Amino acid sequence: MNIYLEEIAKAIVDMDEDNIIPLIDKALEAKVLPEEIYNDGLSKGMLDVTKLFENKEYFVSEVIVCADTLNVGVNYLRNKFPAKQDAKGPKVIIGVVEGDTHDIGKNLVKIMLDTAGFEMYDLGRDVPLDNFVDKAIEVGASLICMSTLMTTTMDGMRIVIEKLKEKGIRDNVKVMVGGSPISQKYANEIGADGYSANAVGAVKLAKRLAGIS
Repeated sequence: MNIYLEEIAKAIVDMDEDNIIPLIDKALEAKVLPEEIYNDGLSKGMLDVTKLFENKEYFVSEVIVCADTLNVGVNYLRNKFPAKQDAKGPKVIIGVVEGDTHDIGKNLVKIMLDTAGFEMYDLGRDVPLDNFVDKAIEVGASLICMSTLMTTTMDGMRIVIEKLKEKGIRDNVKVMVGGSPISQKYANEIGADGYSANAVGAVKLAKRLAGIS
């Protein structure tokens, strides 16, 4: 990998918020393309953070600071190159289903999908089930991502899928689900299009469902 991109990725892992912008400027001066910085520097760094989190080498507190560092870099690039960075891919609705307020995992998936080029609409946590469907219709989303950490709110995912059918748009909207009590078996049972156990897998799955190589 390009040394400048390696430095940017390492800054994300090291939570080096103070130096992320100087490192981006350094890369730009060396004629590294903004798209490369965005995808192979910033996004790569956050992927590395996700792996550290999955391996229990990083905890939630570290991931949050890494995400803050990522956002500083992403926002800087977007402000510097608005036309390029505002060109978005497929529209995605994401949120934690009604009754659950745990959103760390959702936030990480949102950041990862955003850096992968998806246009994200974050409904937050404890989201009324109708809101997923209404927002998807409003913005013309092609993907809905739902998460929960509670077994008592899992059934909300099935209800959202049923509501998509009632509105006649189920064939137009793919549905991804995740969270600690969720499994591939459960995703199959409720008719979801995919399940991911982690943020890295969620990006790969979202790209596959959206037809992005």
